[in-house]
Amino acid sequence: MKKRFKKQSWAALAIAVAMLSAAGCSAKSNTPSDSAASEAPQASGASGESAPQDVTISLGRVVGSDNKFKNGETIEDNVHTRWAKEKFGIDFKVDWSVGTGEAYTTKLRLLLNSNGKLPDVFTLSDPTLENQVVDSGKVMDITEAFDQYASPRLKELYAQYPEIWNTVSYDGKHYGLPTFNANSSFSVLWIRQDWLDKLGLQAPKTIEDMDKVMDAFVNQDPDGNGKKDTIGLSLSLKKGVSAVKDTFMVSSDFLFGHTAVPTYWTEGADGKLQYGSVQPSVKQGLVKLSEWMKKGYLDKDAGAMDEAKAAESFVQGKSGMVFGPTWMATYPFNADMKFDYKAVPIPAGIDGQMGFGSEPQSSVRFYFNKDFKHMDALFKYLDAIMGPGFYDPSSEFANGWAEGYDYVMVDGQPVYDSDKIPGGFVDVKKYTIYGNDIQTPKKELEVMAKLGRGEAPETPYEKYFAARPKKWAEAAAVLETYLDKAAVYDQFTGPPTPTMAEKGELLRKMENETFLKIIYGQESPDSFDSFVSKWNSSGGEQMTKEVNEWYESVKK
Repeated sequence: MKKRFKKQSWAALAIAVAMLSAAGCSAKSNTPSDSAASEAPQASGASGESAPQDVTISLGRVVGSDNKFKNGETIEDNVHTRWAKEKFGIDFKVDWSVGTGEAYTTKLRLLLNSNGKLPDVFTLSDPTLENQVVDSGKVMDITEAFDQYASPRLKELYAQYPEIWNTVSYDGKHYGLPTFNANSSFSVLWIRQDWLDKLGLQAPKTIEDMDKVMDAFVNQDPDGNGKKDTIGLSLSLKKGVSAVKDTFMVSSDFLFGHTAVPTYWTEGADGKLQYGSVQPSVKQGLVKLSEWMKKGYLDKDAGAMDEAKAAESFVQGKSGMVFGPTWMATYPFNADMKFDYKAVPIPAGIDGQMGFGSEPQSSVRFYFNKDFKHMDALFKYLDAIMGPGFYDPSSEFANGWAEGYDYVMVDGQPVYDSDKIPGGFVDVKKYTIYGNDIQTPKKELEVMAKLGRGEAPETPYEKYFAARPKKWAEAAAVLETYLDKAAVYDQFTGPPTPTMAEKGELLRKMENETFLKIIYGQESPDSFDSFVSKWNSSGGEQMTKEVNEWYESVKK
């Protein structure tokens, strides 16, 4: 499958590796949600089996300020590790711990470069370092171990999303276990319903509708203050026209539709991966953004605003629309927003199709030391924390991770109020070897959408989410209706290619500068064609070739 870059490639990559910012090891959702237990389907697994002989599994850990303890516990001795010992005979030993994800990645890089001993099990989210780890020969090919030890429910889950293996596949072998993102939060169009009602308008369904609605929002005094001081659409263009992948807020993704999302690699009609930012439909989208900027539909400072700053105009009641995830109902939106706003489906883009850049299916991967001997016990443990979810009433985690820590039973019902938990709330999922929930695609969305449709919560899991803002749930119900047809995934999930590492930053800078100049009318839209030509001759053509060599290898 994925073709491992040869040793000589690392000479070209060495400088880039040193410059890359280290990624965190804990799985962080792109939402500010804080689920109290794991999310994955319940089925037959290891829960009924007797504990094996005691085994020791070494770890490297991030123990940051968000790791709280009580009852004299530590990261190595706590309610969760004791449960693992009792259930599976596993002693988790922490070889070393650091305070941040960046320090964690740096530690692993130093161990690798100094030929030090890697932990038995560790996570990574930096494709460049992952490629280097595999190339070192220090981690295990888990292909046979997964076939032999993974439970039926885990095999079923991974069989539903076979492409997720691309992130860890080298030369036809699987050198790691990818974890899943929820893929539940993106993306809706938040709109001022009171402005629509006042002006006799409907929510836009096409780009032409967007023109009409924004013109009214800007020129017909929707806030009734007698001033022309409103904005049609809040946008952040500081980091480019596509979604900022650490927040996915306040972008113009929807404008480009499904054919080509800027910065994403997607499969073209010829079956090869193409870079979205150089496709003809993007030129059309830039022309439209330029029109919107000229007509005053956008904030004139959008090119200098980050996503949080750009969202302020909507939060403060000065903007009529903003594109972003369902969780915006919690942040940056707040209770002080007294006006009537709601989530509606995104309009069809410039190509006539609904589309937006989605988060990757996997952000974090498990890797295993090649000398590790206890994959059978480890897979039983992983099955337990990835399998029985908080949403399954028959699971031992049906109410949360540990009674008296992240919930307490009151009158036969789980309660999550920290004031009612002896010693306060403790986030037990941070004690797991993953350090967070291992999520299942769409499960959270399914529950939130159910609540958004007005259905009563029944299980503890649903009651937990029922405490979230109503508008979040309503937005999830809207998103569920079109997510599958609109979400566009970046299909290049490998490590940076040699040309990408050497010239990628320069090419992206060229892209952002050209696009902003077109949007602000400083250059003709035809400068897009010149940009594409220069992009190809400056390394883009070679980078595309390398990306497709990788793509061909993972399709074999």
